[in-house]
Amino acid sequence: MTTVSTQNLRSLVTSALERMAFVFLDDSEATPGEVLARAAAHASIELRGESDFVVTVSVTQGVVCEVASGMMGCDPSEVDCDDHGQATASELANVIGGELVMQMTQYAEGLMIGLPQSLDDEEAGRLADLAGRDGLTCVLGNEDGELLVTFKAD
Repeated sequence: MTTVSTQNLRSLVTSALERMAFVFLDDSEATPGEVLARAAAHASIELRGESDFVVTVSVTQGVVCEVASGMMGCDPSEVDCDDHGQATASELANVIGGELVMQMTQYAEGLMIGLPQSLDDEEAGRLADLAGRDGLTCVLGNEDGELLVTFKAD
């Protein structure tokens, strides 16, 4: 099984966003706490196998609108974050989790992906704190907002 580093998590996330929604994010100077404070939605997904992992996603309103518009083929101004924020965060968790499964197993069996789960602010903060101590944290952004992705053994 391949291990995951902060650099290849960052690369995996940016590549997935470019392919799925034509969204381009770079490293952000925002801290995980700043992204959590501004987040419009949070989601997590579990990866289960010989080792278990959890991926969490926290996304601000601007990135929700960009990602949802890219996936739906509409203008970002047409996206209602209240209506699409949670679904977008969940889809991001699902896509990133799937990419991690493929990378970690190199297409071999043994690691299964669960279903995305909505998180409230408190639970997202708790999982980000845990990942900050014993996992990986990736903060990406652009002029419209930020995305926080964490990855840690469960």
